Amino acid sequence: MEENNAMHPEDHIQQTLQAIIEDTHAIINDTHKQSFGSLEYFLEHILEYQKEKQYMTDEWHIRTPRWLGEYGNTPEEEKLLSDIYQLQAYITEKLKGG
Repeated sequence: MEENNAMHPEDHIQQTLQAIIEDTHAIINDTHKQSFGSLEYFLEHILEYQKEKQYMTDEWHIRTPRWLGEYGNTPEEEKLLSDIYQLQAYITEKLKGG
């Protein structure tokens, strides 16, 4: 997730969220990319998160399934979780003053 220096933080967040949504769709649509559970609940959450611009509120943390990040996740799930953590760090730095 390279940030374009000219990009406004909200634009960067929206672009990154879109990439996370697309990656989530790809995992859901290919059972070989899935490990323990279904990402459908997470997909609903992240779509609402993006639509409502929840990253601008006090409830800005992205809720991930408990099993995501556990031993046995697929490489695609590991990348998805890494992208989520990077986005949360970016939100903390750019929008939350930390």
